[in-house]
Amino acid sequence: MIFSDQELRKIIQAPISIDMKIDLIEQLHHQDVQKTISEMQQSILEATEKVISSERVKGNTMLDSKRADQFLPDALVLAKKKELTVQSLQRTFKIGYNRANRLLAQCDRVMNEEEE
Repeated sequence: MIFSDQELRKIIQAPISIDMKIDLIEQLHHQDVQKTISEMQQSILEATEKVISSERVKGNTMLDSKRADQFLPDALVLAKKKELTVQSLQRTFKIGYNRANRLLAQCDRVMNEEEE
């Protein structure tokens, strides 16, 4: 059963067993984490679309939506956590050197566009 945030907060304050309170708190935490993840994914997708559209205007086809790598959003999430290298992209996504190099270049363009 899924409760809304307000319902969960009311239940947690009610006189119930500690185990039930712990379960409810874990459910609240899980909902907050899922919300944060979806917001982060949405911001990455918006930034990617912004870069792709600006590249189309410039006439650069490297980041055309059909040519943008399918791993680009996941690679951008990794880039926020640690510095990316061709080797780390190869290991993470199990891809070849050339594709990892292109993916790294696309990530750099998106990251530079976000900073501006």
